[in-house]
Amino acid sequence: MGAAEIIPGISGGTIALILGIYKRLIIAISSIDEGVLRKLLRFEYRNVWSIIDGNFLLFLGLGMVSSVYILSNLVLFLMITLPIFFKSFLSSLLFSSLFIEPLKQEFRKELVIGLLISGSLCSVIFFSPSITFESVTGFYIFLSGFIAISALVIPGISGSFILVLLGSYPFLIEAVSNLEVVRILYFIVGAFFGLFTIVRLIRRYYERNETQLTSIFFGLVLFSIPLIWKANSISDVSPVLTEDAVSIILGLLTGSLIMYSFNKIKSN
Repeated sequence: MGAAEIIPGISGGTIALILGIYKRLIIAISSIDEGVLRKLLRFEYRNVWSIIDGNFLLFLGLGMVSSVYILSNLVLFLMITLPIFFKSFLSSLLFSSLFIEPLKQEFRKELVIGLLISGSLCSVIFFSPSITFESVTGFYIFLSGFIAISALVIPGISGSFILVLLGSYPFLIEAVSNLEVVRILYFIVGAFFGLFTIVRLIRRYYERNETQLTSIFFGLVLFSIPLIWKANSISDVSPVLTEDAVSIILGLLTGSLIMYSFNKIKSN
């Protein structure tokens, strides 16, 4: 799951479904509520550990953290040394993910509305000034964690995709790779607060209007692809077709093959 979460386009939740632990994960996460916090304040640690399925979350978390740390170094290497290949790779992953359930959409009114909403949002982000390493604040990293945690309750959406959309992806990859504790803590605290607020709001909306929300995210995935090629989104290197054709083709093929293999495993 950690490997999936660090790659935009592949959902950690879908990996959990394939591994047969999705239901247990959702039950464990859903059990973390105000009642659990009150028990913590009363020092009922054993009771809390039992309620949230602590052993399961602990070992799952350790596996994910280890995977994220190991892969973040590879991702950082690709961003720095092979930026055009990496951008093509991410673009291919995101585009291919549109043809995997549950992002697959039929042409209907909800899809049109979702595309209009998501297209407008991505246009605003695309034409806004690019974020640079110097301009990233602790609050923005907090906000990124706050929003990215919503991927927990949206089937098929990866948290790293949301970070790409927000422009925070390269900063957090670098922070994890270099073990920058302050940045990581800002993100974790944001995710914690998001777990008790935005996650619950999105879950309610998803339960009431699943088609509309998945249509919006379908559009976000589609329209976020140009954001990858925006200056400073992943790197400030722009492609030159005559020089970078091989890198672009290899990136597109690699991403497509990974998503094809992932879909075959999922269908089996």
